[in-house]
Amino acid sequence: KTENGQSEVHGMVSCEGESVLFDKAVRLVDAPKINEWLGGVEHQMQVSLASLLQKAVVAAVAGGSDFLGTQFLDWSQQFPAQIVLLAASVNWSDAVESAIVAATLETVLERIQAILQMLADEVLRDDLESSQRKTYEQLITELVHQRDSSRRLRDVGANSVMDFDWIYQLRYSWKPKEQDLMHRLAIQVANASFFYGFEYLGVSDRLVQTPLTDRCYLTLTQALHMRMGGNPFGPAGTGKTESVKMLGAMLGRFVLVFNCDEAFDFNAMGRIFVGLCQVGAWGCFDEFNRINIEVLSVVAQQMISIQNALRRIPSGEAQSTFYFEGKEIKIIETFGCFITMNPGYAGRTELPDNLKVLFRPVSMMIPDYAMVAEVMLFSEGFTDAKVLSRKMVKLYKLSSEQLSQQGHYDFGMRAVKYVLVMAGALMRSSSGVAEDVTLIRAMRDSNIPKFLVDDVILFQALISDLFPGVAVPEKIDE
Repeated sequence: KTENGQSEVHGMVSCEGESVLFDKAVRLVDAPKINEWLGGVEHQMQVSLASLLQKAVVAAVAGGSDFLGTQFLDWSQQFPAQIVLLAASVNWSDAVESAIVAATLETVLERIQAILQMLADEVLRDDLESSQRKTYEQLITELVHQRDSSRRLRDVGANSVMDFDWIYQLRYSWKPKEQDLMHRLAIQVANASFFYGFEYLGVSDRLVQTPLTDRCYLTLTQALHMRMGGNPFGPAGTGKTESVKMLGAMLGRFVLVFNCDEAFDFNAMGRIFVGLCQVGAWGCFDEFNRINIEVLSVVAQQMISIQNALRRIPSGEAQSTFYFEGKEIKIIETFGCFITMNPGYAGRTELPDNLKVLFRPVSMMIPDYAMVAEVMLFSEGFTDAKVLSRKMVKLYKLSSEQLSQQGHYDFGMRAVKYVLVMAGALMRSSSGVAEDVTLIRAMRDSNIPKFLVDDVILFQALISDLFPGVAVPEKIDE
């Protein structure tokens, strides 16, 4: 409240404690209705983030090729984590396109590796705030993908910005001369192009990008380009929902996840679609094939109506109106609908053909566990991440094959991620302890309590085989 008692909104704070100030305060006295002042807050969120991105990109460009060391660290703490990652992606995209033409990809690669090594040392500092550490971890995850992509481009001898190995990446195109501040950043994938949405995301975790997620992003962005829906399908724990959420974050979209079951009827689905259309958000419907077949037939007609309305939005316009179940509603072009499924599970229905053709399918099978583990270990400060990640994945593979089959045993992606986060916490609290000892302790502490007695003996024998000569005390943090 101001001195005269009027309420004003000056910024926003994420659940991680990061704060972002608005360029201009939103005065509630000017818009007393809740939908009006919330609309003003949403507008200021987008404008303020776009303005911060402009400043971050200009500062990064001013740093030039010597934008390393403390200069880079200081820059990364001046802006919100979301803006830092965006500016880093813009900087990389521009550098790679210039390097492809000039045949200097090795220089780009060396710079990324130098920054990565510096950040890996930084995340182990005890005096880092939680938001700072998360920003560094996200940067490491993003820079590792940039390093791998740059290395692949160098190895295949890319000599044109139209080479497929480059155009199927998410390329962040910055247009400083664009009049509309909101349209200065465009994300391009193959022949599809999207303006960044500037939805504030806070300091959320970043998904490790593997060749599987790259193919998923390519399929989903092509679906959006054609005004269709996306359908990642495959077994549990392969990253279907997380990939949709991460793609939404990369495009600056608001993503809502709905867990579907038999209780969903066509009225509930219709209400959800109306809300998503009017705010231009993405809806991700988990376990979509658990909905009854009779309801899915009606949902197909609802989706046809929405997709036709998206295609009828005039060129150059951001929104339009259409009739949906007897009412005229607004539809914003950023709307997206995605469904995830586990085909073949008990209690799942087959999608009707008229619904199936509205979604571009992409198979999500076994992710690259070793690559995910390597990147996560590296972001937690492990310097020997490559070797340790492969040993860990091998241990989990052997355990799933040789230990007894119990319902509560889990050696999938979720279990791997839990152990890696625990290993990072142990690494920071146990200075001076060897990295392999820290990882063994994390794997042992997270798994042994749930094993049967015979399986405990076998699990410890597998650890001894994979880490020969490594003695692990009961407590390493005392």
